Amino acid sequence: MKTHWIRLLWLLFGCLGMGVWPTVVLAAEGVTLIRIKGSDTLTKALKEWVRVYQEREPGVRFEVSGGGSGNGIAALINGHVEVASSSRLLREREWQLFRKKNAHVVPVEHVVARDAVSVVVHPSNPINGVSLQQLTDIYSKSSQAMTWTELGVQVPGCPEQKILPIGRKNNSGTYLFFRQTILDKHDQFDSQKVSTESADAIVAMVAQAPCAIGYSGTAFVTNAVKTLCVSKDHAPNAPCVPPTMSATVDQVYPLARSLYLYTMGEPAAPLKKFLVWIQGREGREILTRNGYIPPP
Repeated sequence: MKTHWIRLLWLLFGCLGMGVWPTVVLAAEGVTLIRIKGSDTLTKALKEWVRVYQEREPGVRFEVSGGGSGNGIAALINGHVEVASSSRLLREREWQLFRKKNAHVVPVEHVVARDAVSVVVHPSNPINGVSLQQLTDIYSKSSQAMTWTELGVQVPGCPEQKILPIGRKNNSGTYLFFRQTILDKHDQFDSQKVSTESADAIVAMVAQAPCAIGYSGTAFVTNAVKTLCVSKDHAPNAPCVPPTMSATVDQVYPLARSLYLYTMGEPAAPLKKFLVWIQGREGREILTRNGYIPPP
């Protein structure tokens, strides 16, 4: 037993010296455990990847949980997981925390999917598109309450035509991406907007509320809502781009983004093998089947 623990410690410090963060090994069962936490946007794809992968690799087990990109990154910083899933890039403060807590390793970014943050409204809403400036006016704390009439439409079943903005909570990577895209650095979201825990919840709420507008990763959009095109400029002739696959991959769609997995240093096997697999043919097919867009 003593020799066993000496070998484990030798492996741990050897990996740290090479900038590689080892996965957790459940020695008693002979099974490798890989813990992944973070983006709710990516959880749907991750669970399907894991389901298929575990069937072919019985010596590997996964624990996948959501909670938001920020929570996943914090768990990686503190050594509670091997992988953080994120729908946004790391913030500078998070880089500083990584450097402070883990002097010998740095986080490595793996782009695993493309995504379009889709703007959705109730199916009865006659509007077809919005500009980034109009989204700013709708969601910004510094703007006055907007009505659908000001956007040139009359929405059936919406009393006083007052827009009801729905969004994610601030631990969400989608929240931060959307905020950074449509708001100035020092502006805040309107405190009167409705905040939800998940993309599913946003779509479900918009589907039931004629006054509502919301945003969600494209994999969670259903036929129960109407998806709008988005224009970068507010000019009348500005092109309004729908969140199609080609517009997202080419980053023509104004709310296109990448989805990431972060590891502490270069991953060791078997985590590296899993990451290679999800970016291969079968992993990309799983993305497409579940409404995601594979990276180029």
